[in-house]
Amino acid sequence: MGLATIIARRAYGQCGRARKRVSIVGSGPSGFYTAVHLLTRATEPLHVTLWESLPTPFGLSRYGVAPDHPEVKNCEDRFTELANRYHVAAQPGEHSFEFVGNITVGRDVALRELLAAEDAVVLSYGCSGDRRLGIEGEADTAGVFTSRQFVNWYNGHPRHAQDAALSGFDWARVRRVGIIGNGNVALDIARLLLTAREEALWGQTDINPHALQALRRAPLEEVRLIGRRDFLGSKFTNKELREMWELERCGVRGHIAPEHFTPEAWAALPLDRATKRRIDMCQQYLLPYAARGSKSASKYPPPAEGYSKAWVSDYLKTPLYIRRDGAGAISALTVCKNSLTPENKVVRHLDEQLDYELDVLITSLGYRGQPLPEFGALGVAFDADRVSNSRGRVLRQDGSLIPGLFASGWIANGSRGVIMTTMMNSFAVGDEVLQYLAQSPPKDHSHGIDLRDSTHTTWADWIQIDKTEKQRAARGQPRQKLLSVAQMLEAARARDT
Repeated sequence: MGLATIIARRAYGQCGRARKRVSIVGSGPSGFYTAVHLLTRATEPLHVTLWESLPTPFGLSRYGVAPDHPEVKNCEDRFTELANRYHVAAQPGEHSFEFVGNITVGRDVALRELLAAEDAVVLSYGCSGDRRLGIEGEADTAGVFTSRQFVNWYNGHPRHAQDAALSGFDWARVRRVGIIGNGNVALDIARLLLTAREEALWGQTDINPHALQALRRAPLEEVRLIGRRDFLGSKFTNKELREMWELERCGVRGHIAPEHFTPEAWAALPLDRATKRRIDMCQQYLLPYAARGSKSASKYPPPAEGYSKAWVSDYLKTPLYIRRDGAGAISALTVCKNSLTPENKVVRHLDEQLDYELDVLITSLGYRGQPLPEFGALGVAFDADRVSNSRGRVLRQDGSLIPGLFASGWIANGSRGVIMTTMMNSFAVGDEVLQYLAQSPPKDHSHGIDLRDSTHTTWADWIQIDKTEKQRAARGQPRQKLLSVAQMLEAARARDT
C-alpha cells in the first residue's frame, strides 16, 4: 500500500531513464482527460502521475455532480479503465500511470520539485474558491451559504460533509429559500431543496445521508432563483430546466412573472436554437395543464392534492444587502430592479428596491481559481481567478512561456462549461504537451520525490476505498461515500489486513 512509504518514486526504477515523465496536478475531469489523451496519443512511452489533495480521485465529477445525475459521472468509467490498464508495473516500451492521493502540491510537495524532476507538469487542480456578492451581511449572517459549500456538503466531500454551519442549521424553520444565480448548479440546489423528501428521487443515490436528513426537516414552500440579467441571459441548460418543470409530478409548480417572459418581444431577435427551444418549453409549462399542446409538457398530470411548493425564476434584480433578525440569522434580502442597455449592460435602479423574506440564501455565482503558494517565486502569472496561459502553456508575469509548465480545465479557463467542454480543452492541452515533449530531451529522473514522511494513497488504495463504499451501500444505491479522510485511510489499510 502507498501509505507512509517511499514513492521515491517507485516508477523511476521500473521505467528507466529514457521514459519521459509528466505530472498532472489534480485528478478531476481536466486532469484525467489530459492523462487519457497523453497515454492514448503518445508514440513514445510515458509515465504519467496524477497528484490529488484528497485520498480519492475524480474531483468535481465525484463531489460536484448532483447525486441524481449519475450519467454525468460516466467519464469515471473511462478514467478507471485507463488507470487499471497502466497503473501496474510497466514493461519496457509501455506507458505507465500512477495516482498519488492525499498529497497537496504546494504544501506536501513543492511545485518547484515537480518542475525539476518531471519533463512536463500540467496544472489541472480546478477552482476551489467562491465568487462573492460583496454585500453587507454576506459573510457573517446565519443561513447564508455559498453553492460550493452547499454542494460539497450534500455530496459528502470529506472536508465539508460535517459542515457545522449547514449540519447545525435549524432547517425545521426554513420555508423560503433564495438562490442568487441561474446556472445549472443553482437548479441542482433548487431541485434538491424542493424534493428532499421524495425517497424515489434520492433514496437510491450516493447523497450524504446526514445532509438529506437535515433538508427533509424543512417545511419548504418556495425557492426563488434570482438573476441580474433577463431570461435570455440564463446560463442553465434546457435539460436542467426541463427537470425543474417536471417536478410538477412532486407537487412543485414553476413560475416566471409575465414581465420577465415576453416571447413576442423576442420574436424578431436572432436567437440560437437552444434558446428558442427554451422559450417554447416555458411557454407550454406556463399554461394551465389542460391548455398545453406539447406532449412533453403534458407528461405529468397535476397531483390530485394540488401543488404544495413552488419555484420562481426571477430576473433583472441585483442584491443590495442582507437583513438579519435578532438572533443574527437572515430574515430578508433587499434587491433593486435592473434594466439592460442596448449593449446588454446591466443598469441598477437603486430607487426601485424590493425586500424578499427569506430563511436561507445560497449564492451560486461560480467558483474562483486560486494560485499555488509558489507562483510568485516562480514568476507564474495569475489573472484574477485563473493561470495565465497561451493554448495551455503557462506564462510568466513578463508574458514569456515557462518551459514544461501547462494548465488545463477550469484553472486555465475559469469555472465555465460542462464536462464535455473540459474534455475538449484537456485534449488540446495534451497535444501541446506532446509537442513540447517531442522537442525536449528527457530529464535525469534518478532522484525522484521522497514521500516517506507522508500518508499518501495509491490507485490500489482507491480500488479498496471504492470497494468499501460499494459494500456500504443500501439496496439500489451505487455507493455510500466515506465522509472523512480518516475513514478513507482506514479503508485503504484494510487492503493489507
